[in-house]
Amino acid sequence: MRHRYANHTLTVILHILKKSQSLQDKILAFDPSGEWLTQWRRQFAALEIGHLRSPAVHHPDPNPYELRRFAENRSSELFPPYDLPGSRLFEEFCGDTIKRWQLGDRVIKAKVTRIQPKSGRFRLGFEDGKSAIARRVIVAAGSGKPHLPAWANQIQTQHPAERIRHSHQIDLRNLQLQGEQY
Repeated sequence: MRHRYANHTLTVILHILKKSQSLQDKILAFDPSGEWLTQWRRQFAALEIGHLRSPAVHHPDPNPYELRRFAENRSSELFPPYDLPGSRLFEEFCGDTIKRWQLGDRVIKAKVTRIQPKSGRFRLGFEDGKSAIARRVIVAAGSGKPHLPAWANQIQTQHPAERIRHSHQIDLRNLQLQGEQY
């Protein structure tokens, strides 16, 4: 499995394992960071997102009530009106989920750059030139590389490059907006 959006990959893997625990040692996720939720953590911190937009039943664990169980003594971290989990609570819940399902070592630090069919299987090509063979591949590429719409590149007037950015290029923690006019 390849992933750029670890939350989705984690969800798919957990649902597969719920159906067949025997696949535990056969499932791998490839991510350039080598860890779960790296991009998610980076984006939530950069945009200073305090809580998720989805209710507490939307999370990677196959049991929709597992996050509520985890937050039993942390009800102040579930925000109204639909018990929206705080970012820290959600991250810690995902960490607990990864431990419970023994997936800590299932993310391989590698960037998949190509997938080619090969005799009923797939050859995964990695950025470092190495490769691996897989029976099945799930691509969870998420929002990977930021793309601006074509019109942004067609603007004729001069403007500073930092005035048009993709949301992945914004880090509110370092952005000084006081005194700016819009």
